[in-house]
Amino acid sequence: MTDFFNLDVFADAVAHRLKGSLEQASPLKRLFSTEEAATYCGMPVASFKAEVVRDQLRKVRLDRCWRFDRADLDAWIDAHKEEIREHAA
Repeated sequence: MTDFFNLDVFADAVAHRLKGSLEQASPLKRLFSTEEAATYCGMPVASFKAEVVRDQLRKVRLDRCWRFDRADLDAWIDAHKEEIREHAA
């Protein structure tokens, strides 16, 4: 059977492309706008704003706008995870 595929050339091309993608990627954002934070939490913006108004989420006030810290969003998500129930055998 004849190989129609040069694995070394393919691997080099993938490595080159990944390196370019990583160089262009920006560092992780720490602060999110309301819309970005809602998307990060997987919630509609209106529901997210309702949680904020009820003071369920900590916020940072910058230039009269709310910003949300990634660590606070992660902690809020973790606090709302359901416990795994063990099934009786």
